[in-house]
Amino acid sequence: MSRRRGGGQGAPAILTVYEGPEVLSALLRKAGSPHGAEEVGERFRRAQASGESRSEVIPGLFPEEPRFDAPDDARRLYGNLFGLWARIAAGLGPHDDAPEVVREPKGAEPLPDRGTQVGDVLEADLIEAVWTTLAGESPRELARRRDRFTNVQPDLMAWLESVPLNDAGSLALQDLAFETWAMFDHAFGERLPAVEFRDLHDLEKEPPPLAEVQPALAAYVEEQLDLAAEEDSSFDPATRAQVERAMAAVSAALTAAVVEPS
Repeated sequence: MSRRRGGGQGAPAILTVYEGPEVLSALLRKAGSPHGAEEVGERFRRAQASGESRSEVIPGLFPEEPRFDAPDDARRLYGNLFGLWARIAAGLGPHDDAPEVVREPKGAEPLPDRGTQVGDVLEADLIEAVWTTLAGESPRELARRRDRFTNVQPDLMAWLESVPLNDAGSLALQDLAFETWAMFDHAFGERLPAVEFRDLHDLEKEPPPLAEVQPALAAYVEEQLDLAAEEDSSFDPATRAQVERAMAAVSAALTAAVVEPS
């Protein structure tokens, strides 16, 4: 989707975790921001009161393009910023209940057996476990998974290629659709048949809201699109809206395809 994915080669997705004001201030300083955690918290508070989104506010924390020594540095900074944004939304501040020591990112959630999830709605723990698994796989294994995606969902792949998007939007959509299929495939196994092109075509203009169909997936998609917007200026609001609509169609089609267990 963006630099976090190494050009689609499976770099880890961002992990939202607030490590405390000292850590955030140091990360901001290293990336070239003149602001500390306290000032950022106040900016977030004003932005939320006025109805601004975090993707509108975070770029303004940096007078120039943020500097990072490694992709992990970017993920850690944005994870802390996202965590602080959530704390402010919950009525907390940079210091309230903040950790006093640096927290190491938690390890991968164990994957349940394939095809064992009931119903047709993805659970948050499974979403986290699948993307963490994908992030840790070798390029060869990830390529094998992508080949399988192409083979078992040919109509979905054809439809994705038909969506008119710029390069940044197309990459974001392709990555998110693959990850979403991987989540559905692991959750429902043989209960997930191939979706048909005509179903996607029928959905693409007015798909049901992703947050209503798959709430946990919607939260995941939002975070990845926030990061894409912050990293790539060509991923503008219009492109994001197109990707969001396309992902809503993908999610609705996959959800509708899940069959009841026999």
